[in-house]
Amino acid sequence: MIAILLFFSSGLKLPLLDTATEVYFREAITKAGVAYATCRVVNAAVSIVKDSTLQLEPAGVGVSLAVGQALDPIDDMTERLSDVLVMAITSLGVQKLAYEISVSLVPPILSMFLLSLSIMIWFENERLNSFQKIIMRFLLLIVIARFCLPISSMANEFVHKHFFADQISVANKELAIGIVELDKLKDFSLPEIDGVLGTIENSTSFLQRKSIEFKNAIAATVSNMGAIIENLLKLTFLYVGIFLIQVIILPLLSFWFLVKIVNPLFYTNVPVILHHSRPYNAAGVAVFPASLLSDFCLVNTFL
Repeated sequence: MIAILLFFSSGLKLPLLDTATEVYFREAITKAGVAYATCRVVNAAVSIVKDSTLQLEPAGVGVSLAVGQALDPIDDMTERLSDVLVMAITSLGVQKLAYEISVSLVPPILSMFLLSLSIMIWFENERLNSFQKIIMRFLLLIVIARFCLPISSMANEFVHKHFFADQISVANKELAIGIVELDKLKDFSLPEIDGVLGTIENSTSFLQRKSIEFKNAIAATVSNMGAIIENLLKLTFLYVGIFLIQVIILPLLSFWFLVKIVNPLFYTNVPVILHHSRPYNAAGVAVFPASLLSDFCLVNTFL
């Protein structure tokens, strides 16, 4: 009966666990996307300023000044942060896709295994008994895989809220201040001069006034460059930490935790780490079987 119910329950979601999981993935991808958009705004502003030149041509004398050569560190840091954010968004998308696939496919797969198990229970056979144990292990692994991502997502939400959210918010606010100064420099332009005589007459005062404005704009950005780079570095470190925790550490810990709970409850021995035992000789050196060595030599010769 349970197998039949599971077969017709594809896509069944648990009210509390799955709802929290969907909210986590939606908000995490949105926040990472907003951070990526902010980073690209900084990168675009720096690129425009860095690739532009200031043309001063009073009285026919041309002087070309490079504007954005001092902003190379900001450009490099925004590129690094963009790569980290793309990696984080991609990992979240892959996890969300894996979660949705598990929600759809786990109930029918469980129903097939349960149906096979319910049929084999009625037969007394040593080979079938060993096969039943294998099916039980697969059942438990599938159940663990189904609940691994939801549990790890809830743990991720807790860790993000209590350890990362405030620091990311502060870094984004401080970075926004730097963007304002950068936008001022990006929009900096010289007014057109009407007439050759007017240009010649006002060339001295014009150059002095525009040089002061240009110097102030560059000075404001360069003085704020340290804070911009610091905040970009902080965001990079934070998102690398989030990536490691949400993609590697917490899913593995959730899987280990579920296996440790399931094994004593059902008297099973689902392995946490799959490994092959290897014999050692008296000197402590691993000894490989002759068949394995011959296979290795065959593959090596083929390659």
